[in-house]
Amino acid sequence: MIAIRRSALTLVLTFAAALGSAGAPAQASFADSAVRTTTIATATVTAPADVTGSLACGRSTATMGATWNLSTSARISGYRVTVYFSDGFVQIVELGATATSWSASIEPYYVTAFSVQYSVTTKTDYGWSKESARTGAFQC
Repeated sequence: MIAIRRSALTLVLTFAAALGSAGAPAQASFADSAVRTTTIATATVTAPADVTGSLACGRSTATMGATWNLSTSARISGYRVTVYFSDGFVQIVELGATATSWSASIEPYYVTAFSVQYSVTTKTDYGWSKESARTGAFQC
């Protein structure tokens, strides 16, 4: 008799287990979070300050020039002076890291027929650069 009860109980429990597992799937919820603040400092490149242009006009020659204050950026590798002519021509001169001025002679025709503007670009040894604003226009 006990064996029949055990068999019946086993059959009922097996059937109940089968019905219970055929229903909705098991559900569980897990939550985890972490807050982390990361700060990354980036370098900034500043253009040279107080860029001033000049143009001295003579009968047989003219002299273009620019002066500036050194950039405060780190790891400066040099400066680039750019001369913008009003006809669209651009002249570029590369200078060293300690340069604060530049001048060059030019035929007076080119600065009589066209005006010029100057800008100076800071160049760094890691490849970044920053160009100053252009100066006013100069013409003989």
